[in-house]
Amino acid sequence: MKFFWLTAFCGLSAGVILSPAFPLTSIVLLLLLFRKKSLALFSIFFFLGSLLATIHALNGTYEIVGYATIERSNYVIATNVEFFSNGEWRSIFHNVKLYSKETRAGETFYAFGKINFHFAYPPLTMSPNFVAGTQYGNRGFEKIRSKLFKFKQRVVEFFQDNAPDFSELFSTLVFSDPSFDASQAEKVRKSGLAHLFAVSGLHVGIVYVLFDVFISLFSHSLFVRRPLSVLFTLMFAAMTGPSPSALRAALMLAVWNFFKLIDYPIEPLNVLGFVATLNLLFEPYILLSPSFLMSYSAATTLVAAQDWLKNHKGIIANFLVSLFAFLGVAPFLLLFSTMNVLAPLISVPAVLLATPLLWASVLIMFLLTVNLYGAAAILVRGATPLAWAMQKLIDLLSHSLNMPGSFLAYLLSSALLLLLLWHFGQSPKNFTS
Repeated sequence: MKFFWLTAFCGLSAGVILSPAFPLTSIVLLLLLFRKKSLALFSIFFFLGSLLATIHALNGTYEIVGYATIERSNYVIATNVEFFSNGEWRSIFHNVKLYSKETRAGETFYAFGKINFHFAYPPLTMSPNFVAGTQYGNRGFEKIRSKLFKFKQRVVEFFQDNAPDFSELFSTLVFSDPSFDASQAEKVRKSGLAHLFAVSGLHVGIVYVLFDVFISLFSHSLFVRRPLSVLFTLMFAAMTGPSPSALRAALMLAVWNFFKLIDYPIEPLNVLGFVATLNLLFEPYILLSPSFLMSYSAATTLVAAQDWLKNHKGIIANFLVSLFAFLGVAPFLLLFSTMNVLAPLISVPAVLLATPLLWASVLIMFLLTVNLYGAAAILVRGATPLAWAMQKLIDLLSHSLNMPGSFLAYLLSSALLLLLLWHFGQSPKNFTS
């Protein structure tokens, strides 16, 4: 089957969305199992998605232990969580949002309080009566991630010391940290450039290319360059949490390079479906994350348009990539925020500014790794004019034409209705057939 994993992802997604009506939908699934192979595959993954979504829908007061991966101003998102029940510790399948200002990313924590289940991401939330965290209890992969988080904090502090006026811009651009204050965050949102400050395919691709070029100075073998470049890119993505968009891009790179190395023909939409399926198998409710939805929507739009994009080069190609990515996320911008009508056009120069800033930041991380602090300080000061230009672009765009999502949704739906009326008016047979 050509689109096996894409069909699997669609089945999992439908199963998660309709999981509240799981007993009823299971009857319909039985009717589809004996039809086409694609419907049978869809039904199997639909059942699996519904089943995974209904596991550990906890409500009540519990003791929990877990590992904090993503840190925000007043909460952390925890994975590998266990809860104490009936005299033993049991694993929780889902991620947990822990409302705590004391807990830091990279810490293993203990918390006691009431867990509530919501049909959202993360599905489980806790406002603890007591919480305590430490990095000394980390083991295995968690220990590696904690070291990466420590190094990330070291880079953030370096930006604060050596580029104090633009430290928030550097930190948010590189790691997606919510470092902006309320005023600056509002400017970024209104500018239409918020996607540049959420680590996604653009960031991961730029970082991967830089690693690939650097490693090529020491080895021209693809079997050395590509695995090492992917490994370092995965480490970079891990420092962001990883966020759903960074994880998607890094995993796609890993899968893509694996099949290229073994010279196996691949279908891009199927690769995208495979990576998305992996995401949902680990946490079904990530489907309800705006970051996940916008990341995969933009990637799907670009993959679907890739044959047409190949016919264009240079600045036109860059503009079209920006335009299609914008169209991919536009439906969600209509739901979640306002929309800057100049965003598709201005994204091209904004990306041209963001690219050298990202390269400089990755080189700074390398220099800090080998303790060349002075060289890193010179480099960040050299990148300061680009950061200044990016800030001025944000300031300028934040005052340009913004439209509420609901108003644009009204315009688009009205235009679609008029188009349909015109179409059926020109072709009456289509209306009656």
